[in-house]
Amino acid sequence: MNVHPNLERLMAYNAAVLDQALQVVAAYAQRPDADYSSHVGPHLRHVIEHYSAFMEQLPDRVIDYDARARDPAAEQQHAVADERIRGLKAQLTELAGRAFPEPVAVHMRGGLAGEEALLGHSTVSRELMFLASHAVHHYALIRVHAMQQGIDLGADFGKAPSTLRHERQR
Repeated sequence: MNVHPNLERLMAYNAAVLDQALQVVAAYAQRPDADYSSHVGPHLRHVIEHYSAFMEQLPDRVIDYDARARDPAAEQQHAVADERIRGLKAQLTELAGRAFPEPVAVHMRGGLAGEEALLGHSTVSRELMFLASHAVHHYALIRVHAMQQGIDLGADFGKAPSTLRHERQR
């Protein structure tokens, strides 16, 4: 069993990333005229589902993001997304301070048509890094759509931490 020294920091970072998702949901809740379900909702649902798959499958030490539950309610109703995101934050809090057996197995479909079943080994820390990076990537896409609808999520929203650091060091 390994305890990664940065695990609690990674969990806090992921909680902050999920807070950004709550920011999106709140912005769209304040603008009932804005189109949530055709672009923003699917991206948030996708992020939520990846976090959910991680949380649900972690106890078995086998994570398959492709086998995630797909629930369109979170992409169609921002209130459902809000509830799911808050639940994920609570689950992250419950994980804090725990030690996890490692490695964890990660399954995915590969090949251009999904014909390959692939297996790799990872750690809880590495998967938390993936989840945050994956979410930020989707936030960048959300940001473009929000801007087109006149919703300002902030200049830093959807930018990778390394990009923000680089911009501030110039």
